[in-house]
Amino acid sequence: MPHPHWPRRVAPLALLSALFNADLALSAQVCTPPIAAVNTSTVAASVGSGTPQTCTEAALRNAIAYNSVVTFNCGALPVTIPIAHTIEIPTQRNTVIDGGNKVTLDGGGTTRIFSMVQLNYRTNLLGLTLQHITLANGRAVGTKYVAPNPSNPACAYGYADGQGGAILVRDAMLNVIDVTFRNNAAATPGPDVGGGAIYAMGALGVTIVGSTFIGNSGSNGGAVGLLQTGGRIVNSVFSGNVANGTGRNTAGGAATGCPGVGHANQGGAGGNGGAIAIDGADDADQTVCGAQFNANRANELAGALFRTANGTPRHTRFDRTLFQGNRAGQGGALFVMNSNPLDVVASTFANNIAKGGAGAAQFQQSRVDIVNSSFVSNEASLGLGGALFLGATNSASTIQNVTFSGNRASGGPGYFSAAIAGTLNFPVYNTVFANNTTADAWSPMQCWFSPATGANNTQWPRNRVVGGAADNLCVYGAVFADPQLGLLAGNGGPTPTLMPASTSPLRRAGRNCPATDQRGVARNVAQCTIGAVE
Repeated sequence: MPHPHWPRRVAPLALLSALFNADLALSAQVCTPPIAAVNTSTVAASVGSGTPQTCTEAALRNAIAYNSVVTFNCGALPVTIPIAHTIEIPTQRNTVIDGGNKVTLDGGGTTRIFSMVQLNYRTNLLGLTLQHITLANGRAVGTKYVAPNPSNPACAYGYADGQGGAILVRDAMLNVIDVTFRNNAAATPGPDVGGGAIYAMGALGVTIVGSTFIGNSGSNGGAVGLLQTGGRIVNSVFSGNVANGTGRNTAGGAATGCPGVGHANQGGAGGNGGAIAIDGADDADQTVCGAQFNANRANELAGALFRTANGTPRHTRFDRTLFQGNRAGQGGALFVMNSNPLDVVASTFANNIAKGGAGAAQFQQSRVDIVNSSFVSNEASLGLGGALFLGATNSASTIQNVTFSGNRASGGPGYFSAAIAGTLNFPVYNTVFANNTTADAWSPMQCWFSPATGANNTQWPRNRVVGGAADNLCVYGAVFADPQLGLLAGNGGPTPTLMPASTSPLRRAGRNCPATDQRGVARNVAQCTIGAVE
């Protein structure tokens, strides 16, 4: 059900549908997978003897107990195996489960499907490879419920457990290749529970390749939750997943003195990361490459992906990834904190909506490097930053060859900076700011109060669309000219882009561009096109 305070105006369904359908095919091999499926063609089936009736939960449980490679022989047609009790995966050896693209394991809305848990933390290099299979309707049931505190509403409440609706992992490796996760659910609400499909804690790595997550839900991380766990997400699709908790997950402040759910001085009950939520101090780099995030939703932070690194800053990278039609209270697609560097490369953010700040992405306390990327028609309905909100940004950050077009801060007076909100204390190069609009006549329409340094940038229009006053410069020396951008479309490459017309003043006006554009097309570096597309 739509949030009552979200704006009624959304991206045209035809546009979202066309982009979604086109890019489903494009996602197949956008990025080079870091792992490949295990060849199981010579392994005799250990589940079933040729008929659907012989493929049962008991047969699967027995096969996993005694075989390191599990395959199925259930007949020629696809089969669904109901799972009534969670199946424990051994942690002291590697296990491969291959469904041959015919098998669905179904938790019936009552049962978590797999658990792979040992009590150590980030020590184990063994684990599970799951491939060519579907996991549906798994459910993790929460216990240890803590009720809201009427005397202090800031205190955390909800469930202390109930993570991982389809798979729960602790201190074991997990590889997921060509797997569909559909309608799995973690417990809700709760500040530390989540991972509607997958939840991993204290694991040395989770790698997801060529997989699809549809309609999963949890208090945080509607599809995937990672705690103290490094993640690699490659060539995968996340659609319609929901983080349905509320109140975020806070520490201290108004929650000081609260008993908490997982720890003392804890506030909130979740709602972060519509598709993916990542937290912790011990995880390594997080990488997302060739992925798509479509119409995911979070009640609080990050409609698509939430990440906060506690303690030492960590590296976060988004490469050739599409974020479209995601929604959140803040950060319509992304909310990332304490990342160094935070790389956004050859990616598109389109039609994402936040009720508060940052229609597309909110980046806090990070060194941000955005290159060859497009921010198109994102909206902050009651906040600052139609596309980006930058807070406490490292001055070593850069924005280079980026297109900001048609983003909106639509809340009226007091809501402004439709392209970028926050101090631009770093250089911006070869970037176009086009028709990013607000309904505030008195504040900067496209960017912040103080321009950035940089070179070869274009801005349009010259005046605010409400009130008609001259708009603030986004970058010192920016040229005011109509960039003549086309519609968002598949112009080649893995993500949709805006192509400048043949008569656009952006052409040959840039200098020292990256060697290729957002599509991967070669540039004349000396005389290149301003923006993401050559």
